[in-house]
Amino acid sequence: MPYFKTKDGCRLFYETFGVEPLKPAVVFLNGTTQTTVHWRPQALYFKKEYQILLYDARAQGKSEVGQLPLTLDIHVADLFNLLVHIGLEKALLVGLSHGALVALAMAAKNPSRVDRLVLCSMAAEPSARSRTALQLWGKILRGEGLEAMTRAALPTIFGEAYLAKNRRILDKMVTAFATRNRADALLAHLDAMMRYPSPSLHSATIRQPTLVISGDQDPLVSSDGAARLAALCRGTHRLLPQTGHTVSFEAPDLFNQTLAAFFKSHMQPD
Repeated sequence: MPYFKTKDGCRLFYETFGVEPLKPAVVFLNGTTQTTVHWRPQALYFKKEYQILLYDARAQGKSEVGQLPLTLDIHVADLFNLLVHIGLEKALLVGLSHGALVALAMAAKNPSRVDRLVLCSMAAEPSARSRTALQLWGKILRGEGLEAMTRAALPTIFGEAYLAKNRRILDKMVTAFATRNRADALLAHLDAMMRYPSPSLHSATIRQPTLVISGDQDPLVSSDGAARLAALCRGTHRLLPQTGHTVSFEAPDLFNQTLAAFFKSHMQPD
């Protein structure tokens, strides 16, 4: 399994698909509790036309937490250095929730490295509900453990349609989520997110073509908040029907088609 070691010695797990020098590159960035496994449908769908990079950020999946305090700037530096390590001069970034925060900050701080930007399940300003959810997840995680926290999070990360359709496999999903995460790492991640700057602070400097995607059943991100973010980034907003916070996971086919249309509409001439 490939790992990249940062300058401070933190090992980050990553995967690549369809690596060919002449193809444009796409990096998919995980949301909270997600790992590279969640982007596998996108990697397989796009690997023929694009170089695909998936990675677990610090404190996610198979990556280490590291010795440094977790900050948004640390995550941006990790992404920048990972691109250098892989040999990618520029990439299109697709981030969901926490991954969208990292993608947005990366585009603002290193614009020459970011071709286009897709921000999923994020608003211009964090809502009171989303902040309360982070605090509650941390409290449950400390007191009752990873499986209890995951079960409590299900109604806020999935839409009504997905929960109703998959109610018989929710227990298996809880076990899978708990297996792929570590309690100490997730606690560090949740605590760090409470200190992140508002997305609106970075959005004003964005010049890359930007697509904001949100779900119409997402209790954490309102359609108005997502549309506001798109306006600040001078981009467009797409609201996916019958989906919650994890839009790429709940409606992978529609999500892939939406990405493909955006990718093609903003292809740069040779």
